[in-house]
Amino acid sequence: MKALFEKITISEQNSLLVRRFQKPHFDVPWHYHPEYELTYIARGDGRRFVGDHVESFVTGDLVLIGPDMPHFWRSDEEYYNDTSTLQAEWVVVQFPSAFREDVLANLPEANTVTALLDRARYGLRFSAEASARMAQEITALTTQSGLKQVLSVLNILDQLSADRDVQLLASDGYQLAPGTAETERMKRVLEFILNHFREEIRVEQIASVAGLAPAAFCRYFKKRTRKSFVEYLNELRISHARKLLTNADLSVGQAGLECGFNNVSHFHRQFKLHTGMTPLRYQSVSQKK
Repeated sequence: MKALFEKITISEQNSLLVRRFQKPHFDVPWHYHPEYELTYIARGDGRRFVGDHVESFVTGDLVLIGPDMPHFWRSDEEYYNDTSTLQAEWVVVQFPSAFREDVLANLPEANTVTALLDRARYGLRFSAEASARMAQEITALTTQSGLKQVLSVLNILDQLSADRDVQLLASDGYQLAPGTAETERMKRVLEFILNHFREEIRVEQIASVAGLAPAAFCRYFKKRTRKSFVEYLNELRISHARKLLTNADLSVGQAGLECGFNNVSHFHRQFKLHTGMTPLRYQSVSQKK
């Protein structure tokens, strides 16, 4: 199944489109478009998919994505419960590639911004510090219009270009021709993992979902995500455990079981490997904050 092409309509009187969304959860499917996109997560958490990169996101996440790169955000499972009162909120800034090629390319003063946009071809995640510094200005875009809004976006991009801790998302070997997309196979695999990570998932089981032999699946998954299946599964489980230890009134043992770790010692080892501290220490520090 191909990623959906999203037609973004920017009026002739505008150079860009700024929108603010407030919904029970993220509902945009796996898609791509020829415009650049800057997305700021004002509220919410879940998993972010950009090309062949998969990563958890939390409130304050700030990402810049280049033209034709498939992407989508998926809220954590609890957001989709019928009884959930959780809300997701995000601000999206979109502008055509012509803005970079026909306007910024002719401004020597904009060299750092054009270089940033070139790097965004594979998707960029900005540091928490840069995101926090720009949060108010990005949110203010939704109340602006005309030239003031355009100048504000340029100022934001200019400041973000100085972020030394920005992280590349999709691998530099990831190639996307306009109109192509991720396969239905990978979509099935990721959805299965997200829906069943609390349970035991055997390699044979997930390989069957992909329609591959176990050894072939392991190579396939590592090539697509740059992580082994076990590494990806443990990372997802630990991400959920951190949330439970921070927000839920659970013991460390209960949190481990809730995340799919049937062995407490293994849960402790994995948690310390990913966070640098024991689950109990993490729970104590988080709840004090």
